[in-house]
Amino acid sequence: MTDTADKQKTPARPAAAVRADIERERGELGASFAELRTELDEAIDESQRRAAEVREKAKVIGPIVAGVVVAAATARVLLRRRSSRDD
Repeated sequence: MTDTADKQKTPARPAAAVRADIERERGELGASFAELRTELDEAIDESQRRAAEVREKAKVIGPIVAGVVVAAATARVLLRRRSSRDD
């Protein structure tokens, strides 16, 4: 019975190897985290660029749409006056 108890207590690898593996994995995780951070920064930059493009388009399209709405409202008012005069 002592043989099986001794086998269970004996580590499969030396402590130095476990520490080395932990350090290696920590380095890999750090590199992966840095890569993800870079990708996130790029995605944020891209979204900010797209938002700026949308704002610029809105600056151009907004007055055009407003002009069309005003023109349509004016035409409607003028056509209503004309129809009410015809009656």
